Amino acid sequence: MVDNMDDLSNDRALSQFANEILFRGAEAVLPQNLPHHWLQQIQIMADEFLNVNFKSKNCKKAGDTAHPILSACVFEICKHLRGDDIELSKEEFIRFAAIYSVSVTMETIRREGGMEMDPPALDNIFSEDRMEDLSVSNPDLAGFFARVCIDKR
Repeated sequence: MVDNMDDLSNDRALSQFANEILFRGAEAVLPQNLPHHWLQQIQIMADEFLNVNFKSKNCKKAGDTAHPILSACVFEICKHLRGDDIELSKEEFIRFAAIYSVSVTMETIRREGGMEMDPPALDNIFSEDRMEDLSVSNPDLAGFFARVCIDKR
């Protein structure tokens, strides 16, 4: 277990994450399955990703900056969904990373008792319909989804 991720290099942190989580497969990287200490660390990465890539609120100018662990989670799920030979366009990666980041945030809120919702499954975590259902059942999320460019509209 890592108490202070700031003291570790990205490579060492990624190696530790791979040994503790990734080796168990895509199901292990779903936000609801992450151990508390990894959810906390990935929440920081998710916040940073959303802040850096969507600070201008201009979806067409989103960059592709993501922490290697956050990227590994997205690719692990994509590998499960599409097979080992996955290729993601920059736009797909940004969209999937944004949805994964929001899912991490929602899991953090859920664990703190702030929101009840069905957790994502491997087959629907990147689904636009899932995002639409969440924004309908939780109207406060609609504006947030629009800000991070994952609203269906």
